[in-house]
Amino acid sequence: MDQKLKKQQELYDRGWHKELKAGKEERGNLQTNLEFLAQTDLLKPEDRILEIGCGIGTVVNELGGKGHDIAGIDISGEAVEYGRKKYGDIRLEVQAAETLPYEEESFEVVLSFDLFEHIAAIDKHISEVRRVLRPGGYYLFQTPNRYSNIIYETLWTKSLQWRQYHPSLHSPGQLKRRMARHGFETRFVKMNPINEFTEKKLQKLGVLGKILQRIDFRRMPLVLQTNLYVIANKIRK
Repeated sequence: MDQKLKKQQELYDRGWHKELKAGKEERGNLQTNLEFLAQTDLLKPEDRILEIGCGIGTVVNELGGKGHDIAGIDISGEAVEYGRKKYGDIRLEVQAAETLPYEEESFEVVLSFDLFEHIAAIDKHISEVRRVLRPGGYYLFQTPNRYSNIIYETLWTKSLQWRQYHPSLHSPGQLKRRMARHGFETRFVKMNPINEFTEKKLQKLGVLGKILQRIDFRRMPLVLQTNLYVIANKIRK
């Protein structure tokens, strides 16, 4: 692991240590992410699945409990160690998202949630995902919409510090074009992200947060979605 990734690992280890100590096990919208996977209806019992950026492994545990052959990797050793203790017999490994330790065409499906936007070397990541996917395989992922996230993060932090931890925010058009350059056909699924998890975050925005809680984002244009839920299909060659 190079020095840049090592520093990134240390940063996420500190973050996970602090949040786990405070009793916060999930850092993303788990409920909506699982609903997205169910709605795609693309996960088959015989598929080999990899989740990148798995955190403590909750999605790995959920899908493994349904009989799926799934493994998870995360750059944070703190998160992986905690997940192994919490869930027991699930496959979790410490590994960065930019270099995957798997043979070519090892998986039918790759997953990631709240990961894509954090990766500075995003083209290297996408290239690696394509390499480990079998022909016709799927990369199913969620990432914040650049248009809405910049506004939200700037209002929430009252600064531009989001640039440090979200170096790869994309608009829908940017994301589709980037995935196409790597040999993926991409389509989007509109999800309603409002639930108990997001309501707590929106409370910090005051009146604006209350307004957002009333919106059914499935009826909104793609460019106004808070998060982009993506089905990227590896084109057969």
